[in-house]
Amino acid sequence: MSIKNKDLVLVIPDGKYVIHKPLLLSGVNNLVIKGDTPNGVIITSSMEVPIKNLTCLDEAIGMYEYTSPKLIMSPWPDSFKGYAGWPEIYIAGVPLSISRYPNEGFIKADSIIRAGRKPKNKETKQLPAKFLSANLIKNYNKELPLFLNGYWSYKWADEIIRVDSIDPISGEIKLAAPHNYGMGSPSGGLFYALNQPEYVDIENEYYYNPKTGTIRFIHSFSNEKVESIQIAYQDFTLLNIQDCNQVKIENINFRYHNNLAVNISNSKSVEIKRCEMYGLGRSAIAITDGSNCGVRNSTLKYLGNTGISLIGGDKNSLTKAAHFVENCSISYFARHVKTYAPAVKLNGVGHIVKRNNISFAPHNAILFSGNDHLIAQNEIRKVCLNTSDAGAIYCGRDWTMGGTVIRENIISELGKASHHHNWAIYLDDLASGISVINNQIADSPSGILIGGGRYNLINNNTISNCPKASIVYDARGYDDWFKHHLMDRELSLWPRLNAVPINQPPWSERFPWLQEIHSDDAALPRGAEIKNNQIVNSAPPKIHDKVYKYGQVDIKRAQGK
Repeated sequence: MSIKNKDLVLVIPDGKYVIHKPLLLSGVNNLVIKGDTPNGVIITSSMEVPIKNLTCLDEAIGMYEYTSPKLIMSPWPDSFKGYAGWPEIYIAGVPLSISRYPNEGFIKADSIIRAGRKPKNKETKQLPAKFLSANLIKNYNKELPLFLNGYWSYKWADEIIRVDSIDPISGEIKLAAPHNYGMGSPSGGLFYALNQPEYVDIENEYYYNPKTGTIRFIHSFSNEKVESIQIAYQDFTLLNIQDCNQVKIENINFRYHNNLAVNISNSKSVEIKRCEMYGLGRSAIAITDGSNCGVRNSTLKYLGNTGISLIGGDKNSLTKAAHFVENCSISYFARHVKTYAPAVKLNGVGHIVKRNNISFAPHNAILFSGNDHLIAQNEIRKVCLNTSDAGAIYCGRDWTMGGTVIRENIISELGKASHHHNWAIYLDDLASGISVINNQIADSPSGILIGGGRYNLINNNTISNCPKASIVYDARGYDDWFKHHLMDRELSLWPRLNAVPINQPPWSERFPWLQEIHSDDAALPRGAEIKNNQIVNSAPPKIHDKVYKYGQVDIKRAQGK
């Protein structure tokens, strides 16, 4: 398909379009590409397999098998985060889950022989973890590779690691690679085993053999009018848009694929509008550099990783990219990569995330770094469902984050944590210069946590039915566990501060207080403003004395009935 600049509107007839290599728009200006009718155009890379082509292994339980050379892939690496690119199966639009043991929850190591933390000194030999688990060694196929998906130490750091060996006498299990944080507390070494044929024992679960290209699954077709299944197996970007200007993509559904749906790079005013991103093994949309590009009125569902990533703007000059995500529904994301794979990830300057509905994910909803973002009027519910010490809206460990405004969001029904709390809004590890205004937080473990930063504004928020904590503003630089981050000037806070021209405009004009940090006590949480927040049926606020001394704090607590 050749597109020339003289074309203003390209209308794609309704239908399903199966592609095997990326579509590319490069150097195109003033173009609209749209489906003929809403939901009428589907772009996919998946194979459609009629049910009659499946081999029935067990009619009683509905176990089927299918083999294709197209599904053969190279062995998985010894360790990886969340997803190695295996095929995904969709029946009647619902993704099947790769087989696991146990079917729900985790196994906890009986005892840990060696934590196996990845050494900081690169010249030191890396020793993976060793542990005992009587539960695991009874339930695996010795002839097949065994992979474990775990929160090995913290429930905000997931990783899949292959088992190197299991001693049949002692039961000692040795992993094939070390985990960055080792194995141990606070999680105690939580994991589950995955992708063995013996684990296929419930509806909508499947095993995949990368050597033979075979899938085996359980599904009852008796109550559905389904004639075929979809298998997503290809790994490329469906639509690449680069160096374009004034382009709109409308009314197109991107479905059943194992990588990005749309990648937009170095472009201006490119808009994805009224589209659907559904059933993607990795992330959905990436926007990098350029300006004023984004997504509106679109639906994203069943994603293996992040929903939408926005990168752009210039930090030194605080020039805004003005990329945006507005009026979108994003749900059931981070299905594979279970931590730091939010619905929307912001990096750079001046992005807008507004009026979106975000729900059902194990970890963050919105994750940001950089400056001058607007995160407003979003409805966020049922996230942080499977992690601890997490935030629905999260940033951290940077004094130079000034200018972002988080306002008028509704956040509710966060997951309970096994250790520490999950927070609606979490400004971690001295994040500074951020405004949190007029948000409503309800029916969650905890409300707002500010980890010792400077010049944060927390005003006019309503926090209700948050029993663990409402508002916490600490001075963690004084605590033993965080002191070394301030004493060691090679750690992340100082290099990030030194990388910014804080003595020159616009930084010297907008954030003059950054210049004080080098000569000041860096641990002081100066300049906080906490006013007019309503606390209802929740734990009382916990504000450090240093925050009172060096800021403005006026706490009011309303008693709910």
